[in-house]
Amino acid sequence: MGKRAGTVLSLLTTTGCFGAVPYAGPVSNHFDGIQFRNMEPTEVKGFYDVLRWKMTSEAATWPDFVEIEEGPTPPERVQQGIRIQFINHATVLIQMDGVNLVTDPVWSKRVSPISWVGPARHKSPGIALESLPPIDAVLVSHNHYDHMDLPTLRRIAERDDPMMLVGLGNARPLQGDHLLRAQDMDWWDTKRIAGVEIIFTPAQHWSGRTMGDHNHTLWGGFFVRGPSGSVYFAGDTGDGPHFAETRQRLGSPTVALLPIGAYEPRWFMASQHINPEEAVKAHVTLGATISIGIHWGTFQLTDESMEAPREALHEARKRAQVPDDRFLVLENGEVWGTRNRQGVGP
Repeated sequence: MGKRAGTVLSLLTTTGCFGAVPYAGPVSNHFDGIQFRNMEPTEVKGFYDVLRWKMTSEAATWPDFVEIEEGPTPPERVQQGIRIQFINHATVLIQMDGVNLVTDPVWSKRVSPISWVGPARHKSPGIALESLPPIDAVLVSHNHYDHMDLPTLRRIAERDDPMMLVGLGNARPLQGDHLLRAQDMDWWDTKRIAGVEIIFTPAQHWSGRTMGDHNHTLWGGFFVRGPSGSVYFAGDTGDGPHFAETRQRLGSPTVALLPIGAYEPRWFMASQHINPEEAVKAHVTLGATISIGIHWGTFQLTDESMEAPREALHEARKRAQVPDDRFLVLENGEVWGTRNRQGVGP
């Protein structure tokens, strides 16, 4: 089956019980009682827009599979400083102040509701799931299949039984899937683990896992802060006012984890995924000490080539006069840490 036909089939057959019980919380400035919405109005792309894109696009050809050498095994705990290990896609291991967190974990071979069709892995994870240290909390930005990967969540839950922090409306279906420690968060809600605060922040995106649950659950990012500094994980997002508001409310992060991939074609993706140029703009707006590019190079979700995000980021940094060492791109498994800014963590 061709890639386009497979993607369309996946879209046509995306059904299931996840989110079958709608969220029923109070109305707010981003929830109308039925659907969630962004801070600012954004254009909604419908099913026929997806068909138009998939039937008319000229997607770059990616390598079938790139097997990479596994990165260094993480320490069990990092008591002082911040250690960041990029695993793949939007999966990042954050170790700081004795707390271990992992964002949007995905170790599956496909990110799809169907095991035999849909976006397939083109690059191996940076470390095996079994090599993770004990995980205290899983941070899930939203419910799309490449970010909320249920097989991976089940494996981590069985191993470590961590807290799972999710946007409003996601906890109940996860609990129904035996992920009993899932907890809903609204934008600006805070959870605490030991001396570390985890704040759910706005993003410009959308949610949905079936044909009938568009925007029935909340999406966002996470701002993690402790004695050693702060880490901002943007999740999936288009360009919007949330970057400036996050800085205004929470301050500039020590490290910003910003998506740089899955951005072409712009007529379809601009409202939901920043491109490398917009990622550099977000880095500047946030006032981040260091930014690290994520959400690239593992799953071909859009039309650009595997290496295009890295190359485009290099050019965007030059145009914005941002030094190369202030906005990094790590390979799967690579590490950055506050004790050694050449890529080797504490």
